[in-house]
Amino acid sequence: MKIVRRDSIHWKQKKGYSKKIFLDENDLGRKGALVQEVKIKAGETAKEHYHKKQIEIFYFLNTNGYWIVNGKRLTFNIGDVLVIEPFDKHIVVNNTKEDYLYVAFKYDYDPKDFYWIREKAKSDSPKIK
Repeated sequence: MKIVRRDSIHWKQKKGYSKKIFLDENDLGRKGALVQEVKIKAGETAKEHYHKKQIEIFYFLNTNGYWIVNGKRLTFNIGDVLVIEPFDKHIVVNNTKEDYLYVAFKYDYDPKDFYWIREKAKSDSPKIK
């Protein structure tokens, strides 16, 4: 048995988001396994990217934002699950005044398996409400 206390883990700031790593491959005994909470701060965007190998499974803790996956805008309710498969291009936008929170379960995770998509012109960027 393993117990992870959410409040005992500190946020790690990344480009456009923050994360709390709850469990990694050493904790889980499975190469490429990762469980983390992700926070997109109010008004921030996790820029468009994709992965060639990993699968990401997201469980939503609140509704403070939206996703664009392969060009389709999506919103989620608390408790919904989204599966991002290899080569799915995705963006996460928080267009609210509160943090956007969800849990990410990663399969075949590799920190080098992260590919940025060329940014669009500022006039094409999502607007904050």
